[in-house]
Amino acid sequence: MSRFKFSQDAMTIIFMAIVLHLTIPFTLEARDIGWVMDEPVADSVLAQQRDSMLFALNLKYLNGVNDNSTPFELISIIEEILRLDSALSNHWFNLGMEYIKIHEYDKAINAINYGLGLYPSNDNSSLLQIYISLSFCYHKTNKHQLENEILDFSASSSPDHPGIIGRYIICAHSRVRYNEAAYYQDKLVLILRSQGLNESDIAYYLGRLYLNTDYLKAEEYFRIALQYDQENVEKLGALAWVLIQNALKIDEGMQLIEKAIEADPGNAIYIHQQGYGFFMMGNYQDAIFNLYNARELYQQYSFELDNHIRMVEDAIASLEE
Repeated sequence: MSRFKFSQDAMTIIFMAIVLHLTIPFTLEARDIGWVMDEPVADSVLAQQRDSMLFALNLKYLNGVNDNSTPFELISIIEEILRLDSALSNHWFNLGMEYIKIHEYDKAINAINYGLGLYPSNDNSSLLQIYISLSFCYHKTNKHQLENEILDFSASSSPDHPGIIGRYIICAHSRVRYNEAAYYQDKLVLILRSQGLNESDIAYYLGRLYLNTDYLKAEEYFRIALQYDQENVEKLGALAWVLIQNALKIDEGMQLIEKAIEADPGNAIYIHQQGYGFFMMGNYQDAIFNLYNARELYQQYSFELDNHIRMVEDAIASLEE
């Protein structure tokens, strides 16, 4: 593929915010973005030179996205761009999304909010995925009041969006507001049914929703999903992962992930998950073999995989001391 031919997804990521306008009450002071404000390069560079540098850096960034560069590499390029022109809201959003990939949620919050503050208007519907991502970051940093505020703001224009309703469920459930969570879950199920999802797919949706919040509920819904759709490898793998990841029923999980690999032997996710299962069972050599294999098979960078590889490498090193 030519380095100058970009996928539709890549172009969407880069340019999604250029035409977007909104009004949002979450803005930052200059001190919150210290690395940009402390280095005002743009003021000291001639306009023509700056434009040429920006063109080259944007091209470098687009090629990086197209070539599946790591978030660390892309963050470095975006920061160079923003040092030259800190008014590019689309790149603040891109920066925030890359920080999310490496679980730097506070930095993601700062970047996204700064980008949101650059384009005030009366339209808050076109940046819906940005809002949902921001609410996710607030949740991960235990800022639940801000999480709820951004959801309320988003819901004012898209009250029946499944992504927003789903985040309401997790926000309430995490704060032990189970009646509130049940209310939103009932609403979500009705919305998903109206969109044509069957009972298996709805249960799978709910399982994924709870996966990083309540593993028992995730297991419950994945079992329901698989019961209705027993030949679905993706749902089989999802149930296997929740059992492996949290050592709930690791033997059953390993049996299920083996079946998933038999059905889809080149699937990097299943090989990765089996490798982590080997690690949990103390089988470090098989674990590292799987994880290295998964790293070769993944099409994009996986922060979780890198963490798991480090864990196994450290465990092996400790045994060799």
